[in-house]
Amino acid sequence: MRGQTAVEYLMTYGWAILIILIVAGVLAYYGIFAPAGFLGPTARGFGQVQVLTPWSLATTGTLTINIENRVGGTINVTELNMTLGDNPTVYTDTLTTPVQIVSGQQGIVQGTFSLPSANRGDSWTVTLTIYYEYPPGGATFSSTGTLSGTYS
Repeated sequence: MRGQTAVEYLMTYGWAILIILIVAGVLAYYGIFAPAGFLGPTARGFGQVQVLTPWSLATTGTLTINIENRVGGTINVTELNMTLGDNPTVYTDTLTTPVQIVSGQQGIVQGTFSLPSANRGDSWTVTLTIYYEYPPGGATFSSTGTLSGTYS
């Protein structure tokens, strides 16, 4: 009699656990657990060339960022490199006209990348490297960080 009770106990809880796992799998498949959807846009990393809100990434591949220069002198932003999520492909946009930003000031930098297709409202995370000259025409430095948000 004890064996039958034990088997019934295991079967009841086994089915319950199986149903919970299936529901969790379906929710994960539809992106319910995507952190960018809950947290909103976030920026981490970067250094003396800081990315401030607002920033956006359009489904057309246009990245628009607001940069603050904390270097201590005027800089020229010359290039943007980014990787999208876990994709190892590095997307590069060498700016045809460098964006000059005076120390302590902000400037808008826009890059265009040939990204895979995406839908408006989908979450994204990119690792972004900003290349800049300090002083303008001088040595090239970089500032790297992570941005996240939703496609516009």
